[in-house]
Amino acid sequence: MAEWVRWSRGRAVYRGRISRPPFVEWADTAEGRAAIDALAARAKFSLLGRTRSTRRRLWRQLVAAASDHAVIAAIQREIDGYFTLHADLACAEGLPRVGVELRRLVVVPCALLNGATYRSIVRRLNSEPVFADLEGGEGLRDAFVLRLIHEIDQTVATALPSPKRPLAAGGEWITVGLNRAFVWRPPLLQGPSWTGHHYVLELRRQPVTRAIRKAVAASISRLEASLESLSPVERQETLHRAERRA
Repeated sequence: MAEWVRWSRGRAVYRGRISRPPFVEWADTAEGRAAIDALAARAKFSLLGRTRSTRRRLWRQLVAAASDHAVIAAIQREIDGYFTLHADLACAEGLPRVGVELRRLVVVPCALLNGATYRSIVRRLNSEPVFADLEGGEGLRDAFVLRLIHEIDQTVATALPSPKRPLAAGGEWITVGLNRAFVWRPPLLQGPSWTGHHYVLELRRQPVTRAIRKAVAASISRLEASLESLSPVERQETLHRAERRA
């Protein structure tokens, strides 16, 4: 499956092209079938069948919206802002953190980061008529945004952030690690679980030396061990505190 977002020259870039399987997945959900059936009921006779013809029409509309120049520019601004959010959220109270050579090393849950990214992308894309007017309605738009966030997540993971190979995280911060499996939000809650977290390190005027990188790696290992002791309630409370104070 072709990726929507790729890593290029140290930057995540939206390609302006989308793959069909995520649309098919949405169209086969109860919500997707209901939206398609409602539109098909109002459609004229088609040799392909009204339902099949409606699905094809929605897919063409989605492709056109995803490749629209204004939409491409809007999505790219949001992707760039995704990394700035790392720095903003690292300052939220209540997140697990330690000091490393007078630098803060903060755990930023993906549930927190992606939730803020989701709200920001929805606001921006809904201001673009070609996207806001998709016949599939809010359900199709929501499926697109959620898939886009998944693609951003995947792309960052392929960059393998580490103390030796950090990613710029906006302002005076860098991402130095990524855990993709830790469960912050109970899986029974509605919405995506967005497991995992980023390790975000504060920069200082002094360079990040080999000794500091080793200390950061050791601190990440200790944090990973300590996070496992958090109960599901404590994990959820950590998210709530950070969301309120971000």
